[in-house]
Amino acid sequence: SSDLFHPVTPPYQPLTMAESKEGTDTKTGAGTETAAASTSAPAEPAQEAADENASLHLQCRDFSKLSSMKLEQWLVQQATGIPLQKVFKLPSWNYAFVTVAPDQVAKFKEQIDGVQFRKNSITVKDGKPRAAGSARPRDDDEGGRSAKRQKIKEFPPGYVPTLKDLKDKMKNKDPGDVLQKSAPLLSYDYQTQLNMKGTYVKSAVRSFTKLMEKKCQDLNLDPPIWTGFEWSKGAAAPIGCACPLDEPIGTPAESLEGYRNKCEFSIGKNEAGDIEVGFVLKVTDDGFGRIVAPSENVPIVPQAMKLLCKAMAAAVRSSPFGIFERGKGWKQGVWRMVMARLSSTGEMLVLVQTATLSDADKEAVSKVIVDALQGADINVVSIYLQFNDESSDAAKPGSPLFLIHGQPQLRMRLLGLNFDIGPLSFYQANNVTCELLYGRALDWLRPDREVAMLDICCGVGTIGLCASQRCKKVIGLEIIAEAVESAKANAALNGVENTDWRVGKAEETLPKVLEEIDPSLEVCAVVDPPRPGLHPVVLKAMRSCPQLSRIVYVSCNPESLVEDVIKLTLPRES
Repeated sequence: SSDLFHPVTPPYQPLTMAESKEGTDTKTGAGTETAAASTSAPAEPAQEAADENASLHLQCRDFSKLSSMKLEQWLVQQATGIPLQKVFKLPSWNYAFVTVAPDQVAKFKEQIDGVQFRKNSITVKDGKPRAAGSARPRDDDEGGRSAKRQKIKEFPPGYVPTLKDLKDKMKNKDPGDVLQKSAPLLSYDYQTQLNMKGTYVKSAVRSFTKLMEKKCQDLNLDPPIWTGFEWSKGAAAPIGCACPLDEPIGTPAESLEGYRNKCEFSIGKNEAGDIEVGFVLKVTDDGFGRIVAPSENVPIVPQAMKLLCKAMAAAVRSSPFGIFERGKGWKQGVWRMVMARLSSTGEMLVLVQTATLSDADKEAVSKVIVDALQGADINVVSIYLQFNDESSDAAKPGSPLFLIHGQPQLRMRLLGLNFDIGPLSFYQANNVTCELLYGRALDWLRPDREVAMLDICCGVGTIGLCASQRCKKVIGLEIIAEAVESAKANAALNGVENTDWRVGKAEETLPKVLEEIDPSLEVCAVVDPPRPGLHPVVLKAMRSCPQLSRIVYVSCNPESLVEDVIKLTLPRES
């Protein structure tokens, strides 16, 4: 979560990140690629004779065509207080050698390793240049590398990868077992996971700081003062960051096991060809088939949902309907996917997705589902059936949805309020950390009785309703009609009367809302956009509102956050 007030005057405001998941949203990725220089590359510099100096190997894809002098100038700004004994690099290299005193090695690595340079991050390793006159091994020499990019399937022992490394590795067709595919960070202890995410956010902040400076240079504008070294130093921020960073907000130890209140499970076949309900392990070579593995050994899935998967798998196996399969130009079968939501009281809402069915088959499938889940003794209080004929399991908005058993919504509790949510409503997947995240967001937003608060991409109104007791009015904007109706109902459920909920695309509703706000009121906003970030019209409308003084940006994707920060804070030409 990030407070993106315009950082031109103190007080300095830190950025923080709330840890709501262990990193399972990295659904794509593959082997890390490394680029080997051509065999005609010049030899590296001679080894330093003085034993008191330490040589470090820096590598970054964007070092190519960069001169040694330019790199040294950049490093001097980044590596504060570290005397650089020597920087050696040829323009064609995407790596360089830096010599520092031995007692400065750890500090240098801390300040430079993982730092964003242009569009890629820098890696720093211990290493010594080859002796003078020695040549790089040829590709066919023992121990040599191919000049082509190499995909690394496994990381070296003891190496702690970045989140980008993990995303790249997961692009491999063979990512490992289902735990590595669905929750890759569980290979590391929890503090290491938090450190990895903290580094990821730090890289994002450095990225928008650096890119803002470049953008201003390209447009012949004076860059904001927060892009400069002196600003970072004065704000006690990490080198190259526009603001200080709080430590990641982790999930308490007692809440780590089975923390997810929402999971989606595919219905397909396992590697043995038997019907399974669980997570997609891999896609077949033709690009269409799905190999599904059970969720039994994935600790972030609650036990009740694991029992749900077993009950649904048994029901599908015994039903006369086949699983949904697709290929190039063809589709067949019925059963597709199961989504479950679990409340803190143990009640469960289930949505089962199938291909479109006739009335008779719909009735038959509904009976199979209801009988199976009622007999599973897992406290299912609401069951929906959804039709979807698309190749993707992500159904289009407006796809047919039917309540086939129980109550229409599931009640969740958050920061002392009750929220009724439906099958399509957005709601944070980690109840415990969600409260910590929203508490921090409201502390930064500082709503009071003379403030109108905008809740953009409001979902079922969670953040807005939690803030409603502190401000004069809350206006929520959301594209999903069902979520807006839930927000209105949740306001009534909690006796909140100072809210206004609008359905529609934020880029269409926000400009009108800003025109209607009482000009005497101060305006603050919280935005919680989907992964692509905010629409350009929304960003423009927010920049054009003179009453808007504070923005809290809750981001699920640091890459789109970087772009939005630049668009929100780019100086005006005048």
